[in-house]
Amino acid sequence: MKDVEKVSDDLYFVKQDMRPGWFFGVTVIVGTARIGLVDTGFENTPIDYIFPLIQELGRRPEEISCVVNTHRDGDHVLGNKVIKDRTKAEVAIHELEAEAVETADIKLKDGDAVELGDRKFKVVHTPGHRPGSICLYDEKNFTLITGDSVCGDRIDLIRMDKNIYISSLKKLLDLDIRVLVMSHPFKPLGKSTLTGNEPKEMIQASIDIAEKLK
Repeated sequence: MKDVEKVSDDLYFVKQDMRPGWFFGVTVIVGTARIGLVDTGFENTPIDYIFPLIQELGRRPEEISCVVNTHRDGDHVLGNKVIKDRTKAEVAIHELEAEAVETADIKLKDGDAVELGDRKFKVVHTPGHRPGSICLYDEKNFTLITGDSVCGDRIDLIRMDKNIYISSLKKLLDLDIRVLVMSHPFKPLGKSTLTGNEPKEMIQASIDIAEKLK
């Protein structure tokens, strides 16, 4: 399917253009009996992008059981209502973001566990872009989904004290990450799915860029 990157047999990254050369993505985790989403995009994203992928895989959108929003921004949460109207999925988000997202059902905190598809993820609270920004870490598969928590050279997205942001990224460096999925193709690497040594390189580069800020 167009605009879909298959990260692994059960994990797909669905891309939607925002402007020329720039996109955002939603992560779809397809389990044996249920499907999970990380973020939902804009209002049209479920209908135009997420549901067609699920149907192409021979599954039904109604199998979506859980959505985790990485933070409150519109390109991550505005599709929530469409998902909830079509399915029985619950929406989870960090407790510091929940008040701003009226579709939220579950308030998360650092260290919580969430199940998406057949995978188990640990919630890693990474403030910096937003106070309640989170990453999801799958320790079994060494996979980290970061939303906008790792901003690369987009220093305008560091909306809190830079030291808070840097501290969050240093926490990520302690994880064994072999696959990293970002919502946008942040530079310096300029792509959303990173593997091998790239995850550590991207996180360290983001730290180095932030440390130079006044």
